Amino acid sequence: MDTAQKVDWAALNAHAAGRPARRLVSKAIAAAGGQRHPGVVLDLGAGAGADSLQFARHGWTVHAYDTDDTLAARLVENERMSGSVRFHHGDIAEVEEFPAAQIVYSTYTLSLLGPEALAVTWQRLVDALPRGGVMAVDVFGVNDTWADRPDIATLPLEQVDEMFRDFQVIDRSIRDEDGRFLEDRKHWHVITTLARKLR
Repeated sequence: MDTAQKVDWAALNAHAAGRPARRLVSKAIAAAGGQRHPGVVLDLGAGAGADSLQFARHGWTVHAYDTDDTLAARLVENERMSGSVRFHHGDIAEVEEFPAAQIVYSTYTLSLLGPEALAVTWQRLVDALPRGGVMAVDVFGVNDTWADRPDIATLPLEQVDEMFRDFQVIDRSIRDEDGRFLEDRKHWHVITTLARKLR
């Protein structure tokens, strides 16, 4: 069974439901021109929805994708936002065409697709962005505990840079440290990139 399928995502997302939105949300909004002209965001692996809901509070229309439907129960919050969230329940690797968007956003998810599915999905996400669109995503690096698992895409920095060859990298951070995942010790090697599409 694949690594991602072994995780109780519903329990994990329920535990994370109260966490604040990540700082990457505000960075992505600023890179996309701020709040003057909010557009469409693709949030891949939306989990409990803190980041999706934060985008919506700033007026963005969010297409939130996840295999767990924890977020669906929170969408009543849409009524208190200037934007909105549309939840898509399913595997993002099976989405043949994503809606056009100004921001593609994903944290701790894309590498779980595995090497082959990531390559295919990545091109579909790039195609969804116009020139000037923003990619705010991370992938696991080769120092990650899960690097020896064939169903996880762990990439050297040079390969990540190649993925962003048609982008201007605005910000890059690398988490390379010991930590935990659920009850297990884990070394995290996570490469987070904020970039703007050049063409």
